[in-house]
Amino acid sequence: MRMRRHVGPQQRLPAAFKAFRQVRQLAFGTREWIVESTDDMQWRQGNIGHVAADYPGLPPDNPLMTANSPQGPDAQRLQQLHQLRALANATPQDPEAQMQLGAALHAAGELEQALVTFERARSLSPDNADAASACAALLFELGQPQAALQVLRSIAPSLMQTADGAANLAIAEEACGHLAEAKAAYARALELDPDHIRSLTNTAVIAARENRWADAVEKAARCVELAGAEPHYWLNLTDMLTGLRDYPAAIGVLEQATAQFPDLPLLRMRLAVVHAFNAAFDQASAIMASLGPQAEPLLRDYMDLAIAAGGTPEVNRPRSGLPTPQELFAYQAFDAMRQCDWRYHAQLTAVLREMLAEALRTGKPRDWRDAQFYGLTLPLHEDEVGQIRALTGKAIDKSFMPTVVPYVKQRGPARDGRMRVGLIVQSLRDPRVANGLARQLSLHDASRFAIHVYAPTPRPEARLVEPLAAHAASVTETGHMNIDEVVARIRLDELDLLMETTFYTPWCRPEIPARRVAPVQICQLSWQRHHPQQSYMYNMSDTFVHPDSADPSRYGVIARLPQTCWLACNDDLPGLAASRADLGLPEDALVLCSFLPAVAIDPDSFGLWMQVLRALPEALLMLPAFSGAAQQNLRREARAAGVTDTRLVFAGASSREEFLARMQVADLFIDTLRFNANHGLVDALRLGVPAVTRAGASMASRLGGSIVRAAGLAECVYDDAAAYRDAIVKLGRDRTALQALRNKLAAAKPTAPLFDTPRRIREWEAAWAHMIKSEQDGLPPASFDIAEVT
Repeated sequence: MRMRRHVGPQQRLPAAFKAFRQVRQLAFGTREWIVESTDDMQWRQGNIGHVAADYPGLPPDNPLMTANSPQGPDAQRLQQLHQLRALANATPQDPEAQMQLGAALHAAGELEQALVTFERARSLSPDNADAASACAALLFELGQPQAALQVLRSIAPSLMQTADGAANLAIAEEACGHLAEAKAAYARALELDPDHIRSLTNTAVIAARENRWADAVEKAARCVELAGAEPHYWLNLTDMLTGLRDYPAAIGVLEQATAQFPDLPLLRMRLAVVHAFNAAFDQASAIMASLGPQAEPLLRDYMDLAIAAGGTPEVNRPRSGLPTPQELFAYQAFDAMRQCDWRYHAQLTAVLREMLAEALRTGKPRDWRDAQFYGLTLPLHEDEVGQIRALTGKAIDKSFMPTVVPYVKQRGPARDGRMRVGLIVQSLRDPRVANGLARQLSLHDASRFAIHVYAPTPRPEARLVEPLAAHAASVTETGHMNIDEVVARIRLDELDLLMETTFYTPWCRPEIPARRVAPVQICQLSWQRHHPQQSYMYNMSDTFVHPDSADPSRYGVIARLPQTCWLACNDDLPGLAASRADLGLPEDALVLCSFLPAVAIDPDSFGLWMQVLRALPEALLMLPAFSGAAQQNLRREARAAGVTDTRLVFAGASSREEFLARMQVADLFIDTLRFNANHGLVDALRLGVPAVTRAGASMASRLGGSIVRAAGLAECVYDDAAAYRDAIVKLGRDRTALQALRNKLAAAKPTAPLFDTPRRIREWEAAWAHMIKSEQDGLPPASFDIAEVT
């Protein structure tokens, strides 16, 4: 008997523009149990979501499933089942009879009975690989992958004698998270059969996940050669080429595929998308137009999956309408920026300017929260980024449903006379956030301010809230709430002022302040000097970011703090001191460092850093442990600049304490030009590592100067990029001067404004009190300066 084989194209679109299809088959003996799943992957983040193939009656989240499950048992099948049951009862010691009955029970959807029957066959023939594989398949279907793996491991020597058996074991190991074991089993399968298509496909997916793109493309291309009649293998190859960002090659593959499968609109839509990624906007538009009414649902499905499996970007992208080809190009270019792939910088800047001009001309709202973040590292003028921010605010305001309850200021009778301030914070699972917030709350004047905290922590735990409870009026976890529920919950606290502190992070939900939850709303930092008065009444700044020489009428309502607008609250300590030997660094090397997100590095900054390394042959540049793709791209850029890529050191850390310990071995922190470092810069300064920065013409490019000046190193802030570069080289060549700078930083720390957090807290409280009083007096928001607290 041979079970029906079914391998058909999965009619789902890929997630996050790169979705590889893993075909998983559980094969045994003369029978083949076909087991399929689709892995929707956002490759830069490594997230994997298993989507069930189209097998009726099976759970949609099951990673392994058989292909012969019927729509429902018909009379003939019931008669066959009755006959097989009678045969099995008549010959209870015959494992083959039990196997046939188990297969029939499985086909009838009686999974538990099928498993019991296969287990009986296995007990009669313990070395029967068919029986073990059948049991494993049923256990997977019943949601017991670990048990299935144990069954297969019990016959591992037998399985590893055939390519199918080794692939079965590899699939089970991978499904249980044992990647090393899975790789070994796949390697054995390919050793036995170099063209084993299941193993080729799945190892190609693993290679892509690990950014081994050449290997992934090679294996995917071989799958097309072996099974070119199956369109999903063409899609795999296309998506791996897309992951490699080799769009011309991906287009070539898709053109061949669409010629071979003209009746699959999915392929044509994918071709349109890749043309858009390649900035061939006319071709993309023409293909979408040729799809007619199918275009909208195909693209909508594509985008829904992209959003659902898009990993964790730096900024939370809205679920907006269908994207234009230009917007699709921008999405992939933003994603490239997260990996330090700057090939699209110039074209992306031009496209954003064209889109901005069109939006201003037509007046059409556009939610550009991603563009206003990524634009900070592009060569856009701050006025252009300010216009993008204003358009985004208007779009969010217009996105409300008519059912949203308007905000009404309330002050109930139970108030105790204190000013009520709400803080929307990031996830408390981030130890840096938790430490800084706990210290900030402990320093606030609880006799004057009642602080309410709102945190979007995934899977919240009491232990995360306990350190905050002693100093907060309340701590509310909001991660499980939708926007309207969060708004309603915050309004219950009758706040006088709300301060948003999530910046442009995945935790930022600008719809909350846009719906209005307090009479005064501010953002702790906007990263932009322009302030359109929409959701937030004031733009928090300082006298360096917005100097007296700046025209205040250009920027809106500004509240200037006297020292720095950066509130440095962290006081957590490094773990055990790390030595250079521990990190594999030469003791006599000059270790430059820059600890910031990969997306904040722009090509001009990196180019200057490479000039520094060329001028200082003994210098190394230590960076965070970015993703594999980002590291590869930066190493490529270093080689292109004439610098040996081993001079880039990516310092990984398993904990916050280890990260801080590794930072201490650096000699000098060097900043980026367009989007200055912040948390990493402050950590370096408080640990005694001096820093050099260049102050530009935007808030994002002046914040580093504000921080460094407040640390007592005003002479390390430069207005010119060349002077900034030359200063680093000069310090690198004069170790005595560099040590003197380190000594100055240490001596200034006890009195430096950056580290005098209690005084900075008093200044923030003074700003809050002024804003609240102005609102209560019926005055409109107006710019003001906060006096220095003595």
